[in-house]
Amino acid sequence: MGNNIIDIYIEDGILFVIANNKFLFDINAAKSITKKRVETCNGKPYPTLFDYGENARYASLEARKYFTNNGEEYISAAAFYTNDTASRLFINCYLMVHQPNVPNKVFSNKTGAIKWLRQFA
Repeated sequence: MGNNIIDIYIEDGILFVIANNKFLFDINAAKSITKKRVETCNGKPYPTLFDYGENARYASLEARKYFTNNGEEYISAAAFYTNDTASRLFINCYLMVHQPNVPNKVFSNKTGAIKWLRQFA
């Protein structure tokens, strides 16, 4: 399932959320991503790979609050992949401050992220 912001699909028991292009995570993007992700999960939790590659961008305060309050639904573990150093630092800081209730980790290697998620599939 996709839209102009992301592609979302399930493969081998892992939910993939892949950014299509560089965009600002504003409140509208946060709601759209969450809605599509929840619809794709169809009531079942999945280990989830958030694949931003080179497409990660700043998330607005409203979007961060929305993800904090709504972002864990149907996620059993979360891996964040980006090859952008600044984005990895930002995601790590966000995770330290908001302390999600699911296992989570940030990766600069997509294969490593998928391997880590397999233990939760």
